[in-house]
Amino acid sequence: MDLKGEVVFSSGRHGDYDIWSINMESKQVSQLTEGSTKNDYPRWSPDGSQIVYISHQTEVPEIWVMEANGDNPRQVTKKNKWHASPSWSPDGQRLVFCANYDANFDVYTIKLDGSDLQRVTDHEGSDFTPEFSPDGKSIVYTSQQAGNDDIWIFDIESGKSRQITEYTGRDYSPTFSPDGKILAYVSGDINKDGSENLEIFTLEFDTNTTYQVTKNPGADRFVRWSPDGKYLVYCGAKGSGPERLTVLEYESGKYKQVDFDRTKLDFEMEVKPSGFGLFSLLPESIRRKFYPDDYFGNERYPDWKY
Repeated sequence: MDLKGEVVFSSGRHGDYDIWSINMESKQVSQLTEGSTKNDYPRWSPDGSQIVYISHQTEVPEIWVMEANGDNPRQVTKKNKWHASPSWSPDGQRLVFCANYDANFDVYTIKLDGSDLQRVTDHEGSDFTPEFSPDGKSIVYTSQQAGNDDIWIFDIESGKSRQITEYTGRDYSPTFSPDGKILAYVSGDINKDGSENLEIFTLEFDTNTTYQVTKNPGADRFVRWSPDGKYLVYCGAKGSGPERLTVLEYESGKYKQVDFDRTKLDFEMEVKPSGFGLFSLLPESIRRKFYPDDYFGNERYPDWKY
């Protein structure tokens, strides 16, 4: 795979996440946020010049926007409520997100300056992980209004929603292909030990056909499309291992983990494989194997721009 462009993602452990970007050709990694505050859910603006994200700088997670290089962070929402999963309108003028403004998670939109807040959904049960369609005419989201997590689409003109998945487990985190013809999403179940067996599925609208894209033990999630629609980027775990950036070519089904030097990420998390006595003489790559899977953090919420 000859990959190009830049992927933004969050990385960390135990609730201390920061936002990073990686050049897919050079594998150069840049840190865009820092400190002990949780920064998460990054998304490129349509023109690639800005990133929207969630930050706990004010203790409660609010929506922030910063420049593509991490400069000029500015707070959009100031509601002192829990905000999550922000995403952009195709014209870059509005954000869609979910929040618990009335003790229940619903979908809202807002302008970049924090004005013109509009409510999209109002159901019992949570509505979350919203995203505009590429043509801006609808919003896809996850909803519990039918009893469990399923994918729904809200038509902006009519103001009505329709359900498009009915799996008895969980279907969530939908994302449109750039041409709007395919929907990728995460589906799976919670195991008896509390772990999750999650796979990535797609729904092709023209034929109303569903495909299972990944078939791996562990969790495959946080899926997004490449700007040309040829690839999916997601975070995959091998068994109970840490979740790492992975790219899958949609047509061929071939995939590979995105390998890069994690030294900067380890330094930010203040983790280093140490040892005592003879154990300290082992190579670092060997010492790492004796640590818990999540000790060196997970990667999550990737988003791709060219």
